[in-house]
Amino acid sequence: MADVAMKKISASDFNPEKYVKELSQRCVGGQELQQQRQKIQVLADETNILLKKNVYQNYMQFIETAKEISHLESEMYQLSHMLTEQRSLLSSLANTSLLGDKIPSALDSDSAAATPSEGQEEKEEEERRRKLTAILEKVEGCMTLLETPGRLLLHEGDLLELDPVENNALQRIHAYLFSDGYMITSWIPNRRGPVRYKFEAMYELGSLAVVNVRDLGSVKTAFKLLAFPDTRVFQCTNNQSKKEWLDKFDQAKKARLAQEQQKRETANPTERSPSRPSHSESLESPTNPFEEADDNEPELPEWLVEVPEDLDVCIAQRHFEEAYNLLERAREFLDKNTATDPVITDIRRKVELRAKNLTEVLMKELQVSPDKSLQGGLRAARRAVRLLNQLGRSTQACDLFLKLCSCILKTQLKRVKREGATVLYVRQMGGIFFSNLTDMAREFLRAFPHSPSCASAFVVWAGSELTHLTSHIVKQVFMPQSSITMLAECVTCVRSQCDQIEEAIRLNLRYQLDGVLRSPLTRALKDAQEKLVDAVKLRAVEDKWRPMNLHSKAGLTKFLQEMSDIGIASIHTY
Repeated sequence: MADVAMKKISASDFNPEKYVKELSQRCVGGQELQQQRQKIQVLADETNILLKKNVYQNYMQFIETAKEISHLESEMYQLSHMLTEQRSLLSSLANTSLLGDKIPSALDSDSAAATPSEGQEEKEEEERRRKLTAILEKVEGCMTLLETPGRLLLHEGDLLELDPVENNALQRIHAYLFSDGYMITSWIPNRRGPVRYKFEAMYELGSLAVVNVRDLGSVKTAFKLLAFPDTRVFQCTNNQSKKEWLDKFDQAKKARLAQEQQKRETANPTERSPSRPSHSESLESPTNPFEEADDNEPELPEWLVEVPEDLDVCIAQRHFEEAYNLLERAREFLDKNTATDPVITDIRRKVELRAKNLTEVLMKELQVSPDKSLQGGLRAARRAVRLLNQLGRSTQACDLFLKLCSCILKTQLKRVKREGATVLYVRQMGGIFFSNLTDMAREFLRAFPHSPSCASAFVVWAGSELTHLTSHIVKQVFMPQSSITMLAECVTCVRSQCDQIEEAIRLNLRYQLDGVLRSPLTRALKDAQEKLVDAVKLRAVEDKWRPMNLHSKAGLTKFLQEMSDIGIASIHTY
């Protein structure tokens, strides 16, 4: 039965729906369908095991095949380079004469009206492709380098990548700056042949920002590359190399902006050409239609074109308020301009990407990490919380703010050491907790003044933090050897401090405190009751009763005096 099912499933014309319909018609009841399902599952498991065995058996063949493909790829690069050189050599020989005059080629005869500038452009294109082909021979894994038309190599060199936080050396790299991007390659150790580097990353020139890094300590002659979501630091060999890199980046940026501006200028006339009137209509019209068309399609301001780069620089330099103002200004301009120009669409996409980057950077400012200092407290978080609220991320800001408050509370309570009396320890713990909670509540209300959802989140958070504190106090105080008097003092102290927070910020947590303390306090009272009863029983066993002679007047007087001394003055009535 299993072989028949296997043959049906492995057939080339297998139809799952048809197979399931046949099974449902053939099987009676859910039990038989369940059995068929188990059989199919067994077949699937067996197939999976066979596939794994085949992979294990052919693993070494896979590795050898990958090596052969890599070697063939490098040989193809070499062959392509040799063919390019031979082609250029043949073309130069075809245009050279023994007498020194130029031999007209077939191409020249076909295009007799070609200008010298076209020949110069062909030479430049050939030189550009030759440089890119040389890079293909050196770098492994960048097959698409020649696919982008007009890509030029502007600069290249060896750099040392540093850790952006610890400033430690990570690896040696070889970088290439093109007219449209920045390519990073890593060195391949112990590699023979022309391939020396391995492709690592390619960053678009329009989406990155380069920031100069000041010489400080061991970090010298370095610059920082900001490309969302990466931040990378590279160290040059000397100041001259660093200056060349920064100058080349600046030139590439300016050339790209000029190219985009030229594209817009060439695109605008083609869009207006269908609506331009004829010469006769323009003569008959009292107004100039060309001026009206120009007024309808104004050029984009220069600040809007440079908004993505300016936002990158502001975020890198931590000028978050300036970045937010620039972002709102760009959004306001783009909302008013509803044209479907591809340049405006591209700028809108880049602006939204920078807005997302700014949001993530601000959220990282509020995130709690082991290596982050809490010296500034909640005041240091005001700036990030305010900007996140303005960016419409109040929920995330509230969540991160409360996590920061929890970390600060935990750090403050850890500093309290249990030394001396237990009541003093509980008083210190409660004082630190409730005073910090009061300050955090005021700071929270200042950060989220008109947000009911955030206020409810704060109430839930305060209740959970109070539960943690009370659980810690119960573990430290409610022990078998603790006396009822000491427990009463501790509970009274904590309840009075909880009442003070209600007076300060109108937040009643007393009911939750009593609810958490009710169970351990009831258990402690029952234990104390049992101990007192046992003690009374023990004393009653040890006490020896002596008969007293109350028939004499002296004995009766002495008995009445003793009863009066212990508080039973009405014994004489009996």
